[in-house]
Amino acid sequence: MTRLAFDPRSTAAAALAADPIVVTGLGSWAAGSRSPDELYALALRGRATAEWIDLDGPTQPLRVAGSAASAIDLEHPTLRPVRRLDRVTQLAMLAATQAWNDAGLDWDSGLDADRVGVYCGTSRGPILKWLESVEAWGNGGVRPGSSAQTTMGSLNGVLSQALGALGPSASVVATCASAAAAIGMAAAHLLLGEADVAIAGGAEAPIISLMAAQLGAAGVVGHHEDPHLTCRPFHAERNGLAIGEGAGFLVLERFSSARARGRVPYARLAGWASRVDAGGRTGVTANGDGLVRAMRRALDVAEMAPRDIGYVNAHGTGTVVNDAVECLALNEVFGAGMAPPVSSTKPVTGHCLGATPALEAIISILALRAGCLPPTANLDSVDPACDVDLISDEPRPAAVDSVLSTSLGFWGTQAALVFTR
Repeated sequence: MTRLAFDPRSTAAAALAADPIVVTGLGSWAAGSRSPDELYALALRGRATAEWIDLDGPTQPLRVAGSAASAIDLEHPTLRPVRRLDRVTQLAMLAATQAWNDAGLDWDSGLDADRVGVYCGTSRGPILKWLESVEAWGNGGVRPGSSAQTTMGSLNGVLSQALGALGPSASVVATCASAAAAIGMAAAHLLLGEADVAIAGGAEAPIISLMAAQLGAAGVVGHHEDPHLTCRPFHAERNGLAIGEGAGFLVLERFSSARARGRVPYARLAGWASRVDAGGRTGVTANGDGLVRAMRRALDVAEMAPRDIGYVNAHGTGTVVNDAVECLALNEVFGAGMAPPVSSTKPVTGHCLGATPALEAIISILALRAGCLPPTANLDSVDPACDVDLISDEPRPAAVDSVLSTSLGFWGTQAALVFTR
């Protein structure tokens, strides 16, 4: 049997060269911010947002350092469809609606609902509704709506219905790389002609005692007497992450579509990729092979060389192993000592699990547009094992043409997104 030659890299690159995928809308809701502009301003200040949060435990209260999302007004008309749903769905609704409005999407303009897709990345989904349902079951019964409210699909489903988008729709679960995977899926569907417009991103609301206990048992939660110093990426004395919650969404479309609508894009999504490392449940091998392959694949799709990247928004959770391995992977891809400026914005957002890649994509895009790169908060003593050009203390003015955002997760899920002017 004769096999036809097929190179997916050249195929994707050719399609993107003919009609690039661009970002025309942004929306976010996170700790200390209620919009992308506020999020980026907070990132530039380089100040951690974690505060002590007291949670109810099964036997005794639990105190954790966390970055809780800004307060939600459930009486706001935007939240009417999700008032009875999980907090994660409410956060998703706020951010996705922002992105929709920011992109100037309007059904009266002739937009075809069947050609608009919705993609929501999440790691834990509606975990609060799950716990409520388990408690109700233990007390003798569950509510009729719980069967639908506890599904991962409640996120993309309610967003699609509320926005009126009737095209492809999915909730994407890829641990802490979920939102990046959702953005990649949306881009692939745009390339395949399955949709003309896509709302893609992620949402997470994991600041509950069960999640805090699980992450604590896994040994990845940071500890410090000052909650602001709980998460210290690349620091010589780092010891873990600060849990966060939030949501971020991008509107993606082909450039021809944006031009027809008279929209000026924020940036171009030039490349994307996700891969798996063989590092077991913790996610990474000693050489970061999965992340190396994800970054190289994203650059291949973008038809770019490593030297073309001007900034890396790193995953940088502040955990001992991951930060060092990520720097090792960056040196493998860019060459030892050749990586562009790198920073982590995890202390600003908290680690919002599956939603984090979308928030970091937004920060990266706005840094690209503004020509100013955010610093890594709490980085006053760099681990020698993190041997890359780390931005600390102050923002760094830099007119860059392209940025790379990386994500790592449990079970080895790795992702990379490339944005250009």
